[in-house]
Amino acid sequence: MVVYNFKKIAPVPTAKDFIDVVLSKTQRQTPTVIHKQYAIGRVRSFYMRKVKFTQQNYEEKIARVLDEFPRLNDIHPFYADLMNVLYDKDHYKLALGQLNMARRLFDKIGKDYPPLLE
Repeated sequence: MVVYNFKKIAPVPTAKDFIDVVLSKTQRQTPTVIHKQYAIGRVRSFYMRKVKFTQQNYEEKIARVLDEFPRLNDIHPFYADLMNVLYDKDHYKLALGQLNMARRLFDKIGKDYPPLLE
């Protein structure tokens, strides 16, 4: 049985905030200007870098949310029952499952999209 500190769970950002944070980080940490004299290979690598960087950031943010929230099977039964009363255990597991699916979809986009840019 794992002792869990529920106070260390950070608030989950809204969808709009989540998108704004990741895209602003991508804009700040990757090149932003393409000149018309650039070769097509350089333009492709520019966009592939942006896609991979954005995919990695989304995946990191979602993974952090998934890691912060406890698994109901790993916590004390008292807290599991309390979570069930306050938030419905099935809904909680469904929400974490949907976040995990979103993380896998971002991973799939990161693998499938760059070859399409080539």
